[in-house]
Amino acid sequence: MRTATVLVILAVAAALLGVVGYGLLGDGLGGEGFSATWTSDTGRDIAANHHAVAVGGGSVYAPISGEDRSGNCALVALDAADGSTLWSDGVPAANCTLHSVADPTLADVDGDGTTEVVATSTERVVLGFDAAGGEEEFRYDLSAYGYTKPVVADLAASPGRELVVVDVRGTAFVFSADGETLWTHEFGEEVWAQPAVADFDGDGRPELLAAGRSGGAVLFAGDGTVEWRSEVVTNDAITWGATGQTDGDPALEAVFSTVDGAVVAVDGASGEVEWRDSHDEFAAVHALGDGDGDGDAEVYVTTRDGRFRALDAAAGTEEWTTDVVTERVQMMPPPTLGEVDGDDGLELVVAGNDGGVTLLNAEDGSVAGSYARESPIYTHATLADADDDGRAEAFVMYGDGRVVRLDYGA
Repeated sequence: MRTATVLVILAVAAALLGVVGYGLLGDGLGGEGFSATWTSDTGRDIAANHHAVAVGGGSVYAPISGEDRSGNCALVALDAADGSTLWSDGVPAANCTLHSVADPTLADVDGDGTTEVVATSTERVVLGFDAAGGEEEFRYDLSAYGYTKPVVADLAASPGRELVVVDVRGTAFVFSADGETLWTHEFGEEVWAQPAVADFDGDGRPELLAAGRSGGAVLFAGDGTVEWRSEVVTNDAITWGATGQTDGDPALEAVFSTVDGAVVAVDGASGEVEWRDSHDEFAAVHALGDGDGDGDAEVYVTTRDGRFRALDAAAGTEEWTTDVVTERVQMMPPPTLGEVDGDDGLELVVAGNDGGVTLLNAEDGSVAGSYARESPIYTHATLADADDDGRAEAFVMYGDGRVVRLDYGA
């Protein structure tokens, strides 16, 4: 579950105040095995863009923010092959802020056989656009702006799939395929961590899991009733998370991370804590999977000190660690796991707040490639095989609003 966090907000504020001394238009420096295919022409006069792109159908969908009331905020569709702009839908200047467009998602929301790109906006709405042409197809009201990625899944007992949005105030909205509001529920605390829909308790039916800034998590049934609530941490903010199978029982698990550096695994059936560990400040998790091919899942953690850890996802014990940033930074986005170099193993793409992107072998943490620009990064990379060559490319949103496509061996 990815989200911007209290940590990101603090880092963004520092960036706006000029604490982060990065050149906004610095040239990229390709490292061994990892280089930029293109850099988009979407630069803004801030260094604080912090929402990840979506990639699909030969396009990259970039949520771009600008200075307050500047009119520079928009959802921009880019050609995945060369980074050129295909279409752009702007946010009204009165609503243009750092959070104007959150992480978009791609799905056939209404079941008409075509793909929509869906994102929330500071207009307090969730919007759906024709992914190819950019025409607005729907607009549904929220109680506040959205900060997380919309989820499209078969959650409720209605025809087709539902559109699930949890806004920043913690109100969950579930819309049917034709736009009817099926149910809403106020979580009771602000939500920055990415919500997820899956069969968490192993009962054969999907649930919605959300976690909040005050350290609590809640599991909603498909009809909006609460199955469990859990106090995951106290006096701390849940900021990032990952979900998946860690221990082989029917239930899934969620692994949350916090501003103070806690990493906590929670059982999906009960909300009980399975393990917890403490690391440096601003711990961040996003990827959970069997990266080393040993049959057991790992969860990957970054922290403010620039250290990267691979943890056994069932027990929280450390498998290996490496330093990807040598100097303490404001925060570190979490890594993304995928097949990048074409060797049939998995790699980790680690975006650094210092502007560097490091490619690590998931088996042991050794460095397989690197790239750098003189602009900070506040969010994880998006991996997608946009050119159908059997290996993923990394699409990275930089703080200055430019998107960079990175290819291995290019």
